[in-house]
Amino acid sequence: MPKAAFGDGREVLIEAESEDDLQVRVSIEGGETWSGSDSAAGLSPKERTQRIKELVRLGIHRALQASYDLAPSPWGTLTGVRPTKLVHSLYDSGCDWTEIAAALDAHYAVSPEKAELLIDVAKRQRRFFHQTPNDPISIYVGIPFCPTRCSYCSFAAYPLTSHGHLLKRFLSALLLEIRAVGDLIRELGLHVESVYLGGGTPTTVTGSDLEELLQLISRHLLTADTREYTVEAGRPETLSKETLKILKEAGVQRISINPQTMHDQTLQTIGREHSVEDVHRAFALARQAEIPVINMDIILGLPRERLGHVEHTLQEIKKLKPDNLTVHSLALKRASRLKNSLDEAHIAHAQGEAMVNLARDAAQSMGMEPYYLYRQRHIFGGLENIGYAREGCASVYNVQMMEERQTIVALGGGGMTKLVSPDLRLVRLANPKCPATYSQQVEASLAEKLDQIRRHFLG
Repeated sequence: MPKAAFGDGREVLIEAESEDDLQVRVSIEGGETWSGSDSAAGLSPKERTQRIKELVRLGIHRALQASYDLAPSPWGTLTGVRPTKLVHSLYDSGCDWTEIAAALDAHYAVSPEKAELLIDVAKRQRRFFHQTPNDPISIYVGIPFCPTRCSYCSFAAYPLTSHGHLLKRFLSALLLEIRAVGDLIRELGLHVESVYLGGGTPTTVTGSDLEELLQLISRHLLTADTREYTVEAGRPETLSKETLKILKEAGVQRISINPQTMHDQTLQTIGREHSVEDVHRAFALARQAEIPVINMDIILGLPRERLGHVEHTLQEIKKLKPDNLTVHSLALKRASRLKNSLDEAHIAHAQGEAMVNLARDAAQSMGMEPYYLYRQRHIFGGLENIGYAREGCASVYNVQMMEERQTIVALGGGGMTKLVSPDLRLVRLANPKCPATYSQQVEASLAEKLDQIRRHFLG
């Protein structure tokens, strides 16, 4: 309820019992009361506490909905980034897909449509999981530079116009980290399943600098069984014939060309200094270079865009025939300029749902199915972000990164290493986002980071 006004407030009374069966009662002053219960049979004390919390959350959700005459949220009480993790957890605990669908409805108030979507995605993801989260691993390399900063962006992305003078020193520090991590990979005998260059826009690095970077990655970070090598080339104006030739010769198998919209006026509004024509040009060059897999991103809910705009964008993308389509619902975060300047970006939920359905139908008409999904705070229409892919073209890294079933060692600006234990607990090690800070600190902090990674693998 992003714009709800509560005046002086109303008391919410919560009563919970867990001695025998679990019982929860939620009452809102001057409003509705909700009661719910569940069996405690076979639950450990920790599981009882968790189930009581879920009932309380559900009760507040239902009581607020009734008291304020709110439209039901399709995601119910699920507010986390990774709702698919809940589905995988239930499946791992022995539930079948029918039982999981029932639990999503009864325990979390998820709509039948979203429950079906979650289960559909989870089924496709299971084949990517390994017996242990530490064999194989994946690698992320963060390049925190972009041609310009988009008005909706909250990532570690620094415009070349203001921060380009930091690029050379940043690359020198990154090459140092690549060599050091590569030595550790060989020392521990690790297998690397996928390597992903993100940011920012990695293809802001060009010419001999890009060549040296990719050659070093190939030499130090790829192993004999690496099955996926991705470079984000999200800004089409960064893709020249020379850059694509360098990517192809380095063995890059997957790139992203991200228009976000196929309307020039919107592109100007959100601060992207490329045109729709640039998107078509870059995509054609990438196909000519024979890059095997091309992903495209779009964003729903951009300023002043309505259903017709999204429909046109999807029609243009269908002409290009990408292998992946990632559909983002705009999330206005505190670090984005758009958050502070465009109140009009909040479009009616009904239209947001229609946009999502348009994108789903377009993806399926191109032979794609959903394979990963995540949500964000303050997301447009309370919706979700979905990655679609043709058969055999799903990104291994995207699944592993999102589901946190695999250790990911991250290098570069803003890189977040995630060390995953067999019980799926996480330890996070963060690199500085600012390229200047990264360049200054990487050498001094590298030994400690490598030692933590070494201890994780050796116990």
